[in-house]
Amino acid sequence: MTLPDNLKILLAGNGRRFNKSLQELLHLHGYEPHPAFTDQEAVILLEKHSFGLIILDLRMIENYGQKMMEQLKSKQGLSKLIMLSHDAIFDKAVWALRQGADDFFKTPYSPDKLLLSIQKQLRHGKTNEKNKGDLKHLQRVDSLHRYMISNSPDIIYLLNRDGKFSFFNKQVEMLLGFSRKELLGRHYSKLIHPGDLEKARYVFFERRTGKRAAKNVELRLLLKNNTIQHRSLKQTDIDVELYSTGVYKKCPKSNEKIFLGTYGVVRDISQRKISERQFHHQLYHDTLTNLPNRSLFHDRLRLALSQARRNKTSLAVMFLDIDGFKGINDSFGHACGDAFLQTFGVRLRSCLRESDTLARMGGDEFAILIPRITSRKDIENIAKKIVDEFKIPFKMDHSEVLVGVSIGIAVSPEDSDSGDELIQKADWAMYYVKHNGKNAFVHYKDSIHQLDTQSHLNNSEKRR
Repeated sequence: MTLPDNLKILLAGNGRRFNKSLQELLHLHGYEPHPAFTDQEAVILLEKHSFGLIILDLRMIENYGQKMMEQLKSKQGLSKLIMLSHDAIFDKAVWALRQGADDFFKTPYSPDKLLLSIQKQLRHGKTNEKNKGDLKHLQRVDSLHRYMISNSPDIIYLLNRDGKFSFFNKQVEMLLGFSRKELLGRHYSKLIHPGDLEKARYVFFERRTGKRAAKNVELRLLLKNNTIQHRSLKQTDIDVELYSTGVYKKCPKSNEKIFLGTYGVVRDISQRKISERQFHHQLYHDTLTNLPNRSLFHDRLRLALSQARRNKTSLAVMFLDIDGFKGINDSFGHACGDAFLQTFGVRLRSCLRESDTLARMGGDEFAILIPRITSRKDIENIAKKIVDEFKIPFKMDHSEVLVGVSIGIAVSPEDSDSGDELIQKADWAMYYVKHNGKNAFVHYKDSIHQLDTQSHLNNSEKRR
């Protein structure tokens, strides 16, 4: 028995499993499916039959070109068209919908929803031409809008006038782990990092519109119990960028605007923030030892000096050089020399307080900032601890290597109130140690005093 044309459906797709499953589904519900595995087969079938509906797999467009759909529509201009896609091929989907597709489904699709769409398209196909044209336009717009919201990489949400969720797309669950049941009807503050609640009050729950509405606002949103597989187990929040606007309607009687709620778009920028933090870290840290570099040391010294002046406290700067490092490079090579510097940095850091800053200034030279010292003895205890630490040899290439350290010390405000001068004086004192026995430490003023004494003795010897 031949069925009416409006129950005949063309299945255009080059996947045989796709065709077979659809054929069975359509047969069960009283339709007459006609499979086509190539664009040529589809065109031949269109010449032989009149179809009420065409179901087209987007992969056929990929394989045979977008002209294929134009052929289908020119041959069967009155047919309804449903597009199926195995991937979120946004540009092709938008193109297809603009060309006249009436609905769009991303596979795997829900058979019930697909059947409802088929019934709707075939039922609407019986309306008059004018209504039909208007309806098709509305369906295309609705399908495009639904597709864009459903497949948007961003979170799209609506809050009611009380700041509670009345809508959000599936990206909330994909990015944050919260389900529809957990959020609908809940206050937006459930998602906001506690440190950003005050900021979110005026932007996540936005009432302004137009140019005054929130744009490019950065916030942190909470993750649900670290349930997102691609997130770190220690991660509790993500960085996002927010765009939001108030939604209003006009009161028919007074023509005044009534606030309905907030429409917002939230974009995940966590990867961008990670890149920014990595770039910032690389800018201010030594690439070999991962210690602060010269620039960061100067910044922290300036800040520490400002705090010391305000609190009327003292601080110290140490400048340190490794005794015998050149011999390591000459004996073991530069690769082993680099590994040695990394280990040296770790051991040196272990001698310091959490509040102290250790920086690599270049080569085998290091600088140490020691804030909030109460006496000269505080500095000497740390310097002695460093010297004693490096009396223990390093193990390198099945050998034991022993090095020493020469340390110069300058104190603020006693030696200077200038960061550059403190570094210069600590550097000078370090060179004094290097030329007077090595593997020791000395204060800048002591080195000057000893130098003056030595100079006086030398002059006395000459006068004799």
